[in-house]
Amino acid sequence: MARICKKCGGEVGANDLYCIHCGMPLEKEREEWKEENKQEERNLAEPLSVGAYLLVGILLLIPVVNIIVPIIWILNKNGNPNRRNLAKAWLILAVVGTVLTGILSFGLFQFFVMDHYVPYDYHFEYTFPGELIPDTQFLEDFPVELNEI
Repeated sequence: MARICKKCGGEVGANDLYCIHCGMPLEKEREEWKEENKQEERNLAEPLSVGAYLLVGILLLIPVVNIIVPIIWILNKNGNPNRRNLAKAWLILAVVGTVLTGILSFGLFQFFVMDHYVPYDYHFEYTFPGELIPDTQFLEDFPVELNEI
């Protein structure tokens, strides 16, 4: 694969560091070529095997490890991009699940607290089949005073 010198336009070899016609250093172009090859290698990463998925699944079941290990995988730029994407998805699901669990737990707590709350000045009306008994009559018929309990 031949390259072209930017200064003189002459053809040089793919591994040459200097132009053979004018002597201009070609290191910059070589670094760009290496970067392009690295990008192609990242795009052609080997997919995770079934055993790797099982190992990842087992690691993500361990309580503290399931947060630390995905962060390490995400920060490792030279690692498998498939594993990195899996770790990103796992952390997103963990955050969303934690937030939803917190909201639902708070809602259930409020439900149980408010379910047993009755204000002191709330009056009940007791009805029996066919008649309405005012709450004052019911309290007079109540056998034990409330302050004696």
